[in-house]
Amino acid sequence: MAARHQKNRMVRSCRIYLNDLNPGKAQVLSTFLYQCHTVLQFFIDLFWQRQDFSGTPADLPTVHRGVHRFGITTRLAQALAKQAREILRSQHKKPAKRKPRRRRHTVTLFYHFVTIEAFRGAHFDWAVCLIGSGAPRVVLPVHSTRLIKRRLKDGWTLAKTIRLGRDGRRLWIDFLFEKERPPRRSEGAVVGMDSNYKNGLVFSDGQVVGGDLYQRIQAFAKRQRHTYAEIKSGLGQALKQVNFAAIKTLCIEDLKRVKSGTRGTFSRRLNRRLSHWLYASIARRLEQYCEEYGVRLEKKDPYKTSQYCRPCGQWDRRNRRGDRFKCVHCGHAEHADHNAAHNLALLGLAGVYGLRSRPS
Repeated sequence: MAARHQKNRMVRSCRIYLNDLNPGKAQVLSTFLYQCHTVLQFFIDLFWQRQDFSGTPADLPTVHRGVHRFGITTRLAQALAKQAREILRSQHKKPAKRKPRRRRHTVTLFYHFVTIEAFRGAHFDWAVCLIGSGAPRVVLPVHSTRLIKRRLKDGWTLAKTIRLGRDGRRLWIDFLFEKERPPRRSEGAVVGMDSNYKNGLVFSDGQVVGGDLYQRIQAFAKRQRHTYAEIKSGLGQALKQVNFAAIKTLCIEDLKRVKSGTRGTFSRRLNRRLSHWLYASIARRLEQYCEEYGVRLEKKDPYKTSQYCRPCGQWDRRNRRGDRFKCVHCGHAEHADHNAAHNLALLGLAGVYGLRSRPS
């Protein structure tokens, strides 16, 4: 959960693990995170009981309840109450409204609690200083990374807010970067993209990336570790190869409920391999790239996009056989994924969500 930012600015994060902390500082941070986790859940429970999902700041009597119960400062209680409200507002917008249960120990620290300075020495690059107001007074030395250097080189501004958290026994910091959002492009092509487990990402303008990941997934052993992290990294590298220069609108498949009703359809082995195709992660990364390049991203209904024939306007399940598409009505033939990508672009040009709502 990040701090609230202006709508015309983009926000990105970069995580750094605090592997160089001494045991004393690590213990202090772990204790502080546990305390913040407890107070944050208290405010979530309190606002949920009141059915208060507004975005207004918590009143002082509510803040003082946290102060008196947990012995924290008023400023820290106000910050945690604000984060609790943001969590509840995001949950309340979902169709299934359930009270959030915080499992991970994370906290957002604003400029009242932290400063980020250049490290005075040759061993580290940054000094993250927790300056009190309810947070412990400690200095956290951190090394810079290639991603941080690239962000700063590309014109991103380092925000005064950080996220502090713990992943198992490992402590980490999320640095936040901000940049002005570019305007949406008014010129360019409407391009469709088909996400395929076997052939990678296929674009209607001829670009194909990520096709080599299929062989890597097939080679994974049953009990091999870190396979998802490896595929996620490979997908990130593949998306960097996409050229967005001539794209105005990118249309992708809406795969949010793609697994609905498929239980028992495939074998356990195939399900394990299919689970490595991280289409939700692909969609999130594409949203970020499109935001940075001023490209509009639209999600379309995948229904029959790989079986529909554009030249004759007919769809038939017999049109597709594996990776091959050949219309049984007019004889039009091409690769099935290229056909699906072109159909997604067609939906974007028509301004409709799916083939069932296309104009006749």
